[in-house]
Amino acid sequence: MKTLLMYDKLVPVNREQHRQLRVKASDKKLNFARETNSVLLAATELPLAALDFPCVFVASGDQHTLVSVVGLRDKENLLIDDHGAWDTHCYVPAFIRRYPFVLAEQPGSTQLTVCVDEAFDGLNATDGEALFDAEGKDTAYLQQLQKFLLDFHNDMQRTTAFAKRLVELELLVDRNIDFKLAEQHITLNGFKVVDEDKLHKLPPDTVQELFNNGALGWIHAHLLSLNNVNKLGARLIRKLTN
Repeated sequence: MKTLLMYDKLVPVNREQHRQLRVKASDKKLNFARETNSVLLAATELPLAALDFPCVFVASGDQHTLVSVVGLRDKENLLIDDHGAWDTHCYVPAFIRRYPFVLAEQPGSTQLTVCVDEAFDGLNATDGEALFDAEGKDTAYLQQLQKFLLDFHNDMQRTTAFAKRLVELELLVDRNIDFKLAEQHITLNGFKVVDEDKLHKLPPDTVQELFNNGALGWIHAHLLSLNNVNKLGARLIRKLTN
């Protein structure tokens, strides 16, 4: 499993260069995410995301993070229809909603800068939301966007710390998703889940710690989400038989 890099031409948002830039919804909707079967997820999204798809842990370098599994086959997102629309009854991860923008560190600096994918077809000079006003000041839209991106960035840092604590407690174990489709056997691997037996054996003070910082609720949401594998399987069967 891997999360597709959805950005083709990232550049920092520049007050002069992008003074006239406007952003409108793409005619292609969410087609940019059509070829990914997993999406990065913040732990704060678990209460909603866990209702719709499996949410599992993956190794990212020497750290771990969360992803939502949205497809059972490589390069296939089962939540996006033929018109590029996400299932209206399912949660849309913030990772998807932030596109075509992202916060990124500039080379040689730890300062975060709003960047935009110039390959996004919704960028233009006439229609949609403006980033800057006539005087070159940030519009309310850009200010709201900056807050959303910063909140997501901070939530992802909390997610990394959450996963790190689970690793320290030796709660994460390797697990596969197995699904049988007619005569075909589908297996997704490379991710980890919380071992319920190890969770139940934690000392009371550790359980209290996880409860106090909200991690226990995230853990239970993650475990409940694993039941959604069958939902993905049903989506795949409908797609192949329609």
